[in-house]
Amino acid sequence: MPITEGSPMKFLAPALLFLLVIGGNAQAQEAPSRTDPLVIGVFERPPYATRTNDGAWLGLAVDLWRLTAEAEGWAYEFRDVEGGEVADALARNRIHAALAVDATPEAEARLDFTHPLHTATMGVATQQRSMVLNVAQGFLTWQFLRLVLGISVLLLAVGALMWLLERRRNDGQFSRSPLRGLGDGFWWAGVTLTTIGYGDKAPITLSGRVVAMLWMLSGLAISAALTAAVVSLTDMRQSVQLPERFHEQRVGVVEGTTSASFLEAEGVDLRRYLSVAEALRAMQAGEVDTVAAAGPVLQTTISESGAFDTQVRRTELDPHYVSIALPEDSPLREPLNRALLTRLTSESGWNLVQRYLPE
Repeated sequence: MPITEGSPMKFLAPALLFLLVIGGNAQAQEAPSRTDPLVIGVFERPPYATRTNDGAWLGLAVDLWRLTAEAEGWAYEFRDVEGGEVADALARNRIHAALAVDATPEAEARLDFTHPLHTATMGVATQQRSMVLNVAQGFLTWQFLRLVLGISVLLLAVGALMWLLERRRNDGQFSRSPLRGLGDGFWWAGVTLTTIGYGDKAPITLSGRVVAMLWMLSGLAISAALTAAVVSLTDMRQSVQLPERFHEQRVGVVEGTTSASFLEAEGVDLRRYLSVAEALRAMQAGEVDTVAAAGPVLQTTISESGAFDTQVRRTELDPHYVSIALPEDSPLREPLNRALLTRLTSESGWNLVQRYLPE
């Protein structure tokens, strides 16, 4: 029917055209078709994403993506991106998704994230020291001196009590002289506490034997506690008591990571680097005392580099999710979340996690 002036079609035509345009845009925003390859941004972040010598990508996030894409029939291609350029590449639609990105509140303001692939906490890398040197330095501390003084006072008190009980009837072993008698009591208390018991001194009075029996029983618990305290003190220089211990050190971090943000908020003296490997090299060169980063990333980087003189201690600090990042309001989010949950809750998904992140 021709559109004439005053005809209802004259007003319906623009409305229909508008609906067609809106419908076309809505279809354009749907998840990419199976023939259109998804462009997946990926950057070096072991054990989640690692490039092999022949240029292929491996890792927990990469393999999970492959399993998911194959199951869903999605065509895709990997594209190299820098870790600091992920948000901009997603915002400009240069990539459809990025693998192994930390899901933070700041990033969530600009991006969307899938369900977490893994929850990571901060790890701390230090250079291994000689065990003899660690023990020697542990002994040369105020904490150890205070422990020795406390034990000495206790031995002197028990020895003095034994001397008071034995000095009249047992002056052959516990001298009547206060100075020598206290020395005899101190010696007896020490050898009895350590269960050595040379037998050169022994109480003969009833009250003395009662005190000796109580002291021997108490000595079992005191010796165990003393051993644990000595071990703790000699290992204290290697312990990670954060964030207090970090204030005494120069700490290497990777720029833009959650570990860097966490320690910066604590006022720690930081040295910033572009990668974990670069930070570890700086530690080897003496530029920093420790390196802080996500525990799995730190451990894998050290293992791959063969730095056997470096050890990693895990902490419970800075827990964060490692996820797949998407553009805001991405139509890929829901189907990808469902597919990821299917993989992660399957036996193959669990085996994959254990392969890259063994307990």
